[in-house]
Amino acid sequence: MLRRAAPTRDNACVMPSVLVVMHRMFRFAALRRHAHRGALIALAILACSRAGAQDFAARVAHYVQQRAPAPFNGVILVANSSGVVLHQAYGVAGADLGVALRPDHLFGIGSLTKPITAAAVMRLVERGALRLTDSVCNFLTPCPAAWRSVTLAHVLGHTSGIPDYFGELPAAPVDSTRAIIDRAAQRHLQDSLLSAPGTHYRYSNFNYVLVGYAMEVATGQRWESVLRAEILGPAGMEDTRYDDVWAIIPGRVRGYTMESGTLRHIRYRDHSAYAAGGLLSSASDLLRFDRALTGGALMSDSSFRRMTTPGYGEYGLGWQITRQFGRTVRNHTGGTNGFASHLATYDDGLTIIVLSNVESEAAKATACDIAALYHGLRLSERGAGQPACRRDA
Repeated sequence: MLRRAAPTRDNACVMPSVLVVMHRMFRFAALRRHAHRGALIALAILACSRAGAQDFAARVAHYVQQRAPAPFNGVILVANSSGVVLHQAYGVAGADLGVALRPDHLFGIGSLTKPITAAAVMRLVERGALRLTDSVCNFLTPCPAAWRSVTLAHVLGHTSGIPDYFGELPAAPVDSTRAIIDRAAQRHLQDSLLSAPGTHYRYSNFNYVLVGYAMEVATGQRWESVLRAEILGPAGMEDTRYDDVWAIIPGRVRGYTMESGTLRHIRYRDHSAYAAGGLLSSASDLLRFDRALTGGALMSDSSFRRMTTPGYGEYGLGWQITRQFGRTVRNHTGGTNGFASHLATYDDGLTIIVLSNVESEAAKATACDIAALYHGLRLSERGAGQPACRRDA
């Protein structure tokens, strides 16, 4: 199990004064000495915890309002191994009507879909429905000859060497995705790889489009159905679903762009993001996913270690593994039309989830700033992306 971080000086409260107050409350109680003392300590810890959480929430609220060049618009969730520390919404869900955001609202999560897709693959691998050593050509027909040596592990880790053809895929409903992948493969039957499989890291949405294709062929089910059976259902992620931009989905917020400090509407279109970035979710659901993953509810320890062992580009299978503030952090960023997101879990048990309905939001830097606040580190006045939040050794 992950261990909880030691409280920082900024989050600490003065225990002796609390104990004095509690002693006065209990001095006439007819409790035995050891029970009396235990109750005092428990209540003092509770009071300290609440005071620390309130102080942290106030510091986050000040940060999101004062941050340059514009206040944060979205939802922030902070949890440690003891539970949720902060879950708060800031800004608007619908600017035209002045509708305020709620913590349970739904956001497009873009490439945060990738860790969920990768986790589903690991479940299928454990049952023998897939192997990480399977060639992508086992599932794709026609398949370019150069792709025969590309395995599922390569595409999951972005070391396939296949050019990122995602930009060639036309906007289309999710049920048509495999057909447009087939047409893309047909156009590139004679193309070479950019590098030998497993030798270079190149982040690619097309890699995960191929992963979704393989999942469907191996199971005979739609990609979203596989996710629901393997991940969403077992983790209790009832809010998470495919982000059909034309459907009426209760709780989904509007996506925006920012121009000269002013919110502007985006132009909605089918994103064709599929297994690479097509999900809609809430902060609570993403925490459920992370807790189910780290708690062993979704896969074995060996499969989890395989996912989170960094290779080229500090990327495992669906996760980037880096270091911040002297701590190892497993994380992924998402960006899609009108939305930005980030999920980070540190080796001390701290989890930060940032969801924004402004596509230009630097969600990764914001999450890192929130982690700095949690650990009692002073932020610079330059806002998101301040030096302490850059990757360290």
